[in-house]
Amino acid sequence: MRKRLSLLLTLVLLLSVWKVMGQQVDQSSPPSVSELPTAPSVLFNKVLVNLREGGALSGLLVGIESNALILRISGQNEKIQLNSIAWVTIEIEKKTSRNTLYGALLGIYFGNLIFLRAENQPLAYIQDIEANALGLFLTNAIFAGAGGGLGYLSGAILEKGEKVFNFTGSREKQLSEGERLRRYIIGDSSRSRKIHFSVQAGHIFTRVSNRYLSLLKNTDYHASRYICRDYECGDAASNFNLLRKLQISYSLKSNAEIGIALYWLGEPSVQGEKWQNGISSEITQTLYSTGYYVIGIYKPFLKRMPKQISWNAGVGFGAAKVNFCLKTSSHSWYPYFEEKTEHNISKILFSTIIFTELNLRISDALSLGLISDYVFVPSEHGPEFLEGGIPAQKLRLGNGSVGFTLGLHF
Repeated sequence: MRKRLSLLLTLVLLLSVWKVMGQQVDQSSPPSVSELPTAPSVLFNKVLVNLREGGALSGLLVGIESNALILRISGQNEKIQLNSIAWVTIEIEKKTSRNTLYGALLGIYFGNLIFLRAENQPLAYIQDIEANALGLFLTNAIFAGAGGGLGYLSGAILEKGEKVFNFTGSREKQLSEGERLRRYIIGDSSRSRKIHFSVQAGHIFTRVSNRYLSLLKNTDYHASRYICRDYECGDAASNFNLLRKLQISYSLKSNAEIGIALYWLGEPSVQGEKWQNGISSEITQTLYSTGYYVIGIYKPFLKRMPKQISWNAGVGFGAAKVNFCLKTSSHSWYPYFEEKTEHNISKILFSTIIFTELNLRISDALSLGLISDYVFVPSEHGPEFLEGGIPAQKLRLGNGSVGFTLGLHF
């Protein structure tokens, strides 16, 4: 829990600094006098307009109307008809703060994924590390600093200092370019992005592993969330999975999307050992599951909410590939006996998902959100282990989660 709190505190700190910087820039920009509100990020930027009949005009960007670009030239607002324009070049500042933010967020995510992932566990669970909150916060601050530095450098090298709009070509291309220019100037380009890719991480409400962990502890086993095999042990895992879901979707309408999702539904492995009445007993339980789904997303209150915020409700239908294993052993040296059992479930089962998420667009191409989901997978039967005192179980193979998503939009 302390680890998840430190991650969230780091993200909140980064977003707060970025928002404050953005507000300071916005407050320094004079208001637009155009028909449509001009985004503060481009208001009064330098603009060069190449005309179709030859010649060029330069001035400061004031705004745009339905059929005219408005520039301030020699202290006066001048309207330039879009059908008279060949090229428009708008000078822009390189968004180093934005690139630094992107890098910092990715640095935190990939830093934890690479260095703190539990080995020999289902994909991307974080290690169950006993450490103080300050130490974890400083570790993630290092990840954020490294990622932010790389983001700053890549933006400074690769990002262009101008935005160009080409009005030459067919009538359809001119109309399309005019709409792109309008959306860019009023800051509404995020609405036109059709392809959405997201990764989900979060706390998993494990059911199978939690059940066996409780059973083992209640029957006097020394139990933990890791497995030792052939003198090699994995890491103890927490319930926080950095890779719960990968999803890609396409906007059919502004408030509806369709896509596919890949879920990693496995749960941390459990092992227990005890010595009682001269008998040594051991039990290990693993669950590796993957779900494949076709999904639909609906945004019920899109028009009533600020354009930077969207609430999504989604459902999905597909199949889950389940691999469950329960191994038991018991033996004594005098009188000598040894007994081993192994129960495996390897099936592909029908599965459904429901989820809801609240997303914040922190730029045209990047969003950060909170998400909750539940995955239904039909239950299966787990056998009893009489020598170890473990009764038969109804294995509830589905589980739910609460976490966050990081989205890229194209």
